[in-house]
Amino acid sequence: MVEAKRMKFGTFHLMEQPFTKSEAQVYAEHIEQFKLADKLGFDSVWLTEHHFSSVPYVPDVDGEYCVCASPYAMACAVAMITENVRIGTAVKILPLEHPLLTAEEAAMADILSGGRIDFGVGLGYRKYEFEGLRIPVEEKLERFNEALEIILGVWTTEEFSYEGKFWSVPRMTLVPRPIQKPHPPVWVATRLGTHEVIDYVASHGYHMLSAWAPPDQLGQAYKLMREARSNQGLDMDFPFTCVRHVFVAESDEEAKRKGTEYVDYYMKSTAQFRPIGDHERGQMVFGGPETCIEKIQELNEVAGINNLICWMNFGGLPIDMVKASMSLFVEEVMPKCREFGAVQQAAE
Repeated sequence: MVEAKRMKFGTFHLMEQPFTKSEAQVYAEHIEQFKLADKLGFDSVWLTEHHFSSVPYVPDVDGEYCVCASPYAMACAVAMITENVRIGTAVKILPLEHPLLTAEEAAMADILSGGRIDFGVGLGYRKYEFEGLRIPVEEKLERFNEALEIILGVWTTEEFSYEGKFWSVPRMTLVPRPIQKPHPPVWVATRLGTHEVIDYVASHGYHMLSAWAPPDQLGQAYKLMREARSNQGLDMDFPFTCVRHVFVAESDEEAKRKGTEYVDYYMKSTAQFRPIGDHERGQMVFGGPETCIEKIQELNEVAGINNLICWMNFGGLPIDMVKASMSLFVEEVMPKCREFGAVQQAAE
């Protein structure tokens, strides 16, 4: 196995709101977490987007699933309070908004952050979000493709025009534009398992965002991505990323005692949207430092993961517990995992 650059780590921010907290408190706690991530040496923070995540849509859960409706508004806030972390969206749901607005919002965030934006995009998967905005969910793939073409077009073309099925753009020059050239890195949320999706991502020079696939499936996708990038003549040193819940305590027993109720809350809040079982619990990076290191090493060696996005504030965890877990992760887990490097080929 050949190693390259060091492994990287980010933090993921869904911004759940248990009814024990106000929206203002949720935002304030994540602001604390952004500042700490920057101070501790995390490489990135990642912001999500959801709409109408209220009780009528998420029954039997004592809280809101997500209160981050505008990831680029939040990205601008993050830009003002951090200096080093990259700021990604995981993801901006492209079919839900006019692409010119998305292009402007992301460009502003890129400027305010000094060129730290990672443009993570996806189709969306919650039907009620499309219904609430009166957008036919069956159109989401076509809308996604059209929106991304427009956004990249206005970012890179001095005078751009477009005639599409859903949007038309008169000849214009977009202001403002991102300061990263030709544009911020593009990350696409993908469901693994198809050559077509991976070929699409690789052929455009984009990066993949994935979440809950087990290591063996991620490893297969990694090999397909290497093959596709090789066919395109692209660099083999590329980020291969997944999201995992991460909770670190002094020991496995302490992690179980302190963290289990918050894992249970998260599982309950998302169960209606996709089936969840013990296999997903088993994929969490959860336990004492040595257990967490072993989990991350498996992701690196079996799946090719060299960029782990750590979901550390989940299920209503008190902010003091989140910050303690982050600090312990950086002190005891991250230094050893940095040494794993970015594997160039997943283990057979």
